[in-house]
Amino acid sequence: MNKNIVFVVVFSLLSAVFAALYLYDAGQKNKNLSEPVKVVVASAKIGQGETITNQFLKEKIIPKQYAQPKYISDKKDFYVDGNPYFISTIQIEEGEQITSSKIIPVSFGTGVSNIIPEGKRAMTLIFDTQEINGIITAGNKVDLLSIVEYETKNKEFEEAACIAAQDLLVLSVGTNIMGTVNQDTDETVSVNIPVTLAVSLEQAQKILLAREKGTIKIILRPLSDNVIVQNKPIKINDIYTDAVSASKVKDSSSRQTALNMQKRQKEVNEILNKYYNHK
Repeated sequence: MNKNIVFVVVFSLLSAVFAALYLYDAGQKNKNLSEPVKVVVASAKIGQGETITNQFLKEKIIPKQYAQPKYISDKKDFYVDGNPYFISTIQIEEGEQITSSKIIPVSFGTGVSNIIPEGKRAMTLIFDTQEINGIITAGNKVDLLSIVEYETKNKEFEEAACIAAQDLLVLSVGTNIMGTVNQDTDETVSVNIPVTLAVSLEQAQKILLAREKGTIKIILRPLSDNVIVQNKPIKINDIYTDAVSASKVKDSSSRQTALNMQKRQKEVNEILNKYYNHK
């Protein structure tokens, strides 16, 4: 009987000790989670590919449990030797925590490979200077349109324009790379300018096919607009409803003109022959 009492007492003491240790450990964890930490948040919306400077940064004190993984705690960490050193890989909303997973270093001397967004590839297309110079810059968002001529089931040739790809990030224009200081080069001396875009593999396939079979045109879109538009190709007959009949009339008119010219030429030859024989 005494042994049982001793056992119960010892077991109770051990249970109390373990319970105390558990409560202490839980308390320490809660204390650690609730202790204040400093994080850096966006003081204004930061566009994808934008250089992160002090005007976009604000430090904020929050409980540690609300700090996101890989958070940054000091605005100074965004600068190296007094210069901004990071650009955003995605659009960051005002008040959103800026973490190391949302930024990348500027690509001084490393080309565009360091700034390609995750899951994308870099693809370079050549455009006429007049389409690009002063309009498209690194960090912009663009759409690509394709103009192609094809043969229909009725063996007629049709011309159409369609969207090849939308909401593409411009990684570089000429020698100017996103996130770096633009070089003072005169792009107008060149007839064509290379533009490097961030594309998915599926987009790359569509663009390559469109470029192979037709003409690619580039159009600028607002940085804040990421809406993907669904629409069907626009055919030439959607703009000029009488394009086919007008073409036929033109051909018929040309044939009639040629017949009239042949008739006049025959009459002139007959007159000349008659005059020559009379002589």
